[in-house]
Amino acid sequence: MLNQPSKLITLGLDAAIPRLIKQFVAEGIMPNTAKLMQRGASASVVTTFPPLTAAAWAAITTGAGPGTAGIPSLMVHLPGEPLDQWHTSFDKRMLLAETLWEAAARDGKRTALVNWPVTFPMELKDGVQVAASLNPPFRFFYMPLFDLASSALFATEPYACNQVPGRTVIVKLCPAWGWVNPPQSYSPLLDIEITVPPVYIQGISYHVAIYDSKGEGYDRVLISPSKNSAEAVADLGLGEISEWITKAFATKEGERLGRFRFQLIGLTTDAQRFSLYVSAISTAESYTIPSDFTPGLESAAGPYMEVDDPWAFLDGWVNMDTYVKQLEAHVEWWVKATKHTLANSNWDMAFSWVGVIDHLQHVVWGGIDPKCVSYKPEQAAQWMAPLRHIYQIVDRGIGRILDSVNLDETLVMLVSDHGFTHIDFNPYLKHLLAQAGLLSFSLDPQTGAMIVDWSKTKCFPLEPCHAHIFVNLKGRDPNGIVEPRDYEKVQQEIIQAMLALRDPRTGETIVSMAIPKQEAGVLGVLQNQGFDRIGDVLFAFKPGYIANPFVYPIAITYPDGTRRIVPNPEDYEPAVLGRHFTGIHLTSPTIEEMHAFMLLAGPGVNHLERKQPVNVVDIAPTIAYILGTPIPKDAEGDVLRDVPANLWNKRGNR
Repeated sequence: MLNQPSKLITLGLDAAIPRLIKQFVAEGIMPNTAKLMQRGASASVVTTFPPLTAAAWAAITTGAGPGTAGIPSLMVHLPGEPLDQWHTSFDKRMLLAETLWEAAARDGKRTALVNWPVTFPMELKDGVQVAASLNPPFRFFYMPLFDLASSALFATEPYACNQVPGRTVIVKLCPAWGWVNPPQSYSPLLDIEITVPPVYIQGISYHVAIYDSKGEGYDRVLISPSKNSAEAVADLGLGEISEWITKAFATKEGERLGRFRFQLIGLTTDAQRFSLYVSAISTAESYTIPSDFTPGLESAAGPYMEVDDPWAFLDGWVNMDTYVKQLEAHVEWWVKATKHTLANSNWDMAFSWVGVIDHLQHVVWGGIDPKCVSYKPEQAAQWMAPLRHIYQIVDRGIGRILDSVNLDETLVMLVSDHGFTHIDFNPYLKHLLAQAGLLSFSLDPQTGAMIVDWSKTKCFPLEPCHAHIFVNLKGRDPNGIVEPRDYEKVQQEIIQAMLALRDPRTGETIVSMAIPKQEAGVLGVLQNQGFDRIGDVLFAFKPGYIANPFVYPIAITYPDGTRRIVPNPEDYEPAVLGRHFTGIHLTSPTIEEMHAFMLLAGPGVNHLERKQPVNVVDIAPTIAYILGTPIPKDAEGDVLRDVPANLWNKRGNR
């Protein structure tokens, strides 16, 4: 084996937890990770403040924290824009720091990126790039990068829709008429007409025939763009999923090709209950660099699916088994897409990301964490089972990917971006800031949208109300009212308001820390090129809390029949297991629950399990040093001197 690797493969396992990895390795269900740990260096990682996805992945690949990389949270507010305007942090154009692959390109190294976060718009110059996740499944904030529309449900009963309204459509099954070559049915044929998708973009009409194929009651559906069975795109029994359907859709950006599939979720034999799920409409266009790499990739891995759909489970559309099958499909695509990319490109560095662990932990965490109010000991095994399974199949995927890699010449890194804690309550932060006299708003009586009265607003939180609050400063912000001489005074008013927030159940404080921007360095947020994107007050909730970014409209009808739209009266929304996210990563990154995971194995690496966690900004410099490539020029971290083997005195730092 060489004592210095010539290649790097990084497998990004979003939200993989050090404690759970160790537990599952000990149980024997993560043997491939265990093999790497036996020959490499592993450690917990203190991640960025806040411990959120985009900021952390940016730090992992650049060695730069939020004040330098310019990625402060899930969103970015740019100086000079209105305080309620934001940009997604997963936009590569927001990133101000050089990445490992950009630094290595100066030495002529080529890179392969597979679904790697914070790389959109795709612009890799020397190598192959496949898609560019991650926009997380928070579709109520913005659409994922490659989706045309989100999922939908057509059902005979009302279902919750915890995001954009209109995705759940109530249908009434009626006697069918006008069908050509209808499916044979032992009971009277029924049908409905649906539009896919029902919202977001202009939909396409489909006719759905509900029929009895065996004389034992209704059991199948036939789906066709016309009332002609010969043109059917799907014929499904209960639980079955159609093949992918590709159509041209009219969007604001023009005609775009999208791909989706149907799944029959519910159908009783008397047809009194029926539900048909339609997946998100993913792109059916090129999503690779070079563009002609897409057909071969799809032949090997199947169609690209950007994100799974935890909301379908949380809103009761599908059961856990169905959701887990979605996650399994994502892992399978990740494995095949990565293997194909490695085998069909000339790469020196490869970075491949998978997000299924994170998504499932958001859903099940309250059921496995004894600190959560939702936790019930007798149900813990039920909630842990799917999570254990997903860690297991991700580990199998790691093994399958590494089967096609020469481990004698390749440095392997498994890495995650943050840990997890539970959620008990979601404070309505804008509502609470308004109660403190720091923010003023009303609701549009027609739409229910929040209208900020900037003339009475001293501050506004960075969407989606995570970690940063901006003072509405005169001379800096377009609607600023706070005089510069009062800047620090208003900072203290915000800090006192945050520290005064209380748990509605116990009366205990819920904010562990609130500090002025001037002290951000204690959180690893340094004054550098991205510092003007950092909020004027930084805060962290204690475990158990995450801000709800909305103010919901409530309609009140008076005795005389008049109606009025008012904000939701409650200050806190409880997090209900199986209905809401009960797991999150939004507290101080220094606490053990927030630690991420790093494992380096291969030539040039010592075998050790570090007792003390490493800092996230030290990862990129260490990787570059072991490989002998330039350290990214904006890196704030340093080389972890106990990780490289027999190299420190042999090469100068570059």
